[in-house]
Amino acid sequence: MSIAHPDKDPLRYDALGLWNLYFLVKLGLFFSDVIDLHVLENIAFIAFLLLPFKHSLLIKAKHIIGAFVALFLLHYDSYLPPLSRLLESGDLLSDFSLPYLIELLSRFLSWQFVAMALVLVIVYIYLVNWVRFTTVSIAGILYIGALQFFASQESMQPAPTYVQNSAQATQQNVQSTSLNPEQAMSTFYQQQARLKTEFPASNQGGDFDIVLLNVCSLGWDDLERVNLSKHPLFNQFDLLFDNFSSATSYSGPAGIRLLKASCGQTSHQGLYSDANKQCYLFENLKSLGFDNDFAMNHNGNFDNFLGMVESQGRVDAKLQSLQGVKIAQRSFDGTPIFDDGQVLNKWLKSRLTSNKPRAALYYNTISLHDGNVIEGRSKFGSSLKSYGTRTEILFKQFNQFFTRLEQSGRNYMVVMVPEHGASLAGDKMQIAGMRDIPSPAILDIPVGVKFIGPNAKANSAQKVISEPSSYLAISELIARATRQNIFSGTLDLGMLAADLPKTPMVGENSGTRMQMFNGKPYIQLDDGEWMVYPGY
Repeated sequence: MSIAHPDKDPLRYDALGLWNLYFLVKLGLFFSDVIDLHVLENIAFIAFLLLPFKHSLLIKAKHIIGAFVALFLLHYDSYLPPLSRLLESGDLLSDFSLPYLIELLSRFLSWQFVAMALVLVIVYIYLVNWVRFTTVSIAGILYIGALQFFASQESMQPAPTYVQNSAQATQQNVQSTSLNPEQAMSTFYQQQARLKTEFPASNQGGDFDIVLLNVCSLGWDDLERVNLSKHPLFNQFDLLFDNFSSATSYSGPAGIRLLKASCGQTSHQGLYSDANKQCYLFENLKSLGFDNDFAMNHNGNFDNFLGMVESQGRVDAKLQSLQGVKIAQRSFDGTPIFDDGQVLNKWLKSRLTSNKPRAALYYNTISLHDGNVIEGRSKFGSSLKSYGTRTEILFKQFNQFFTRLEQSGRNYMVVMVPEHGASLAGDKMQIAGMRDIPSPAILDIPVGVKFIGPNAKANSAQKVISEPSSYLAISELIARATRQNIFSGTLDLGMLAADLPKTPMVGENSGTRMQMFNGKPYIQLDDGEWMVYPGY
């Protein structure tokens, strides 16, 4: 069966020919809510393809140019971030291992997409001699244009007015509508610039150690995906935050934000500027007699994580050696990831032989990072499928570590705070594992605080903190533990967690910003216009 050539007489043949498959697939993706569709640009592309060239070289040139335009236009119609965002990450992509690059490439395609494309090809082959598919393509695009036009007209209608039942409700309504997103973001940072934690002049909390467990790629959304949001580990914590914002979706900035937790949230650019000494959590603790300790289960070379933490976080400690610790995984760049349990036990063994009365440990683990491969398994596989297994292993090792802390007979304040979520499911703008844009699903992380000691007994069951919070709340909790000896008797969880600083969800990376505005997540890319995050 012959297929009409795209440059034959349009009165006898289907004018667009095989190009119809491109537009039919895009129509299918649009009505499947996978992509958007820019009507004017697509109609202009069709007009270009219909130009009646007769010379064979011009015809070939038209289709070669058309192929590049088609790819660019498909990306433009998609919800994916601008190409400039991908180009900026080129240096990091070059460090990825070949198996991980292949895995990432496979995530751009789905069996549903392949099946739909195959069906459309078969339909086209069998009906091309009876159906003018050019008419179908143009009509479909114009129909979408009509839908978009009427939707825009409806959205421009004034919202209905409701009578407020209280002065408080009226005030909240004015606050939510009187600012535009840019003004709201500016106001947020102005307010945050005035906030800081007041630590006591001297430690009044007795001798205890602080353990910060900074976990890469762990969000509530990810836990829901692998059915681990109710894992017994979370029952271990005396305080559990279920509305905590990581403020970023990248590891280096997340580590800096945690270590600068004693001041309000700053912009991404502000992270890399020297701050007031009072902003640095570990410097505050050092002034109160807490010896600084630093451990990780990786080398920290990727994206200069180690350098950023050391220069911007001001942890005054030598990184703990990984000599003698077994390799548990291989990272997305092929480097070894060491066993969390053994790294933490090595620190504890060293700590118990020290004569320092107090210590603060910053521990960073990348065991849950996308692209990791469990040691001994094939390099070619899906790290998405192994995420649940790796999470269960990490949680088991944390539980075992808590038990060893209890057996040591010393006092500890343990804080588990993830860097950010893993983006396990992805969304319209980002494939699974991609975290260029700090979406709400990535920023919403589980944070837990546990008090361990021979005499540390809570006066109530676990207290869940549901107010919007971020790192300043952690710093405040630590400061409160240094103002009074909470390990000497009954621990009043309600009093300890009362009136903690509240921080609305605002996230920022280099060139990308996100904030909750009027109840919806708004994003801004490369200083462009603010828009509602697709899919919300």
